[in-house]
Amino acid sequence: MMRTALISLATMFLASAAHAGIEAETLIAETANELAAGAIDSEELDNVVDTSAIARFTLGHHVRNLPEQDVQRFSAAFDRFLETTFDDQAARFSGAQIDVIGSVDRSARDSIVTTRVTLPGELPETVRWRVINRDGAWKVVDVQAFGLWLAIEQRAQIAAILDRNGASIDDVIASLDNGDAFGEANG
Repeated sequence: MMRTALISLATMFLASAAHAGIEAETLIAETANELAAGAIDSEELDNVVDTSAIARFTLGHHVRNLPEQDVQRFSAAFDRFLETTFDDQAARFSGAQIDVIGSVDRSARDSIVTTRVTLPGELPETVRWRVINRDGAWKVVDVQAFGLWLAIEQRAQIAAILDRNGASIDDVIASLDNGDAFGEANG
């Protein structure tokens, strides 16, 4: 009896996990087509990317020690930084070939979608998208390109700034507003 229950539970989990991949892959495929066609802008990107969750994640353990108003100021600066970066890079993807080649479901609400991105005149690159379903909506929360998960890398850069003696959230916000992409952390 226990074995039958475990098999049923495993079957339900696998069925729901497979479903996650399909929905996550669909989100990435549709977004990729819009991106390659030049039909998506930074404002529409908010429908696809959970910038608030990424901003909180990138603050790491520092988020617990900051007043909520500072977290909100950081989130707004982070959102502006992402929009500017997207606007600066979007033209590169015009005419790109972006193919979904598969996904791995971490759970029924968390999937990694793998794509092959071929920019005009360049060799194909593998890009992975971490997609999470929150409150019934699938959104991108991280992207892996050139072997680096970008939100994880940004988290390390922000920590490098905030861990300096005397540093504050204002230093991070200034770096974002200046478009430094955390250049101060490396210097």
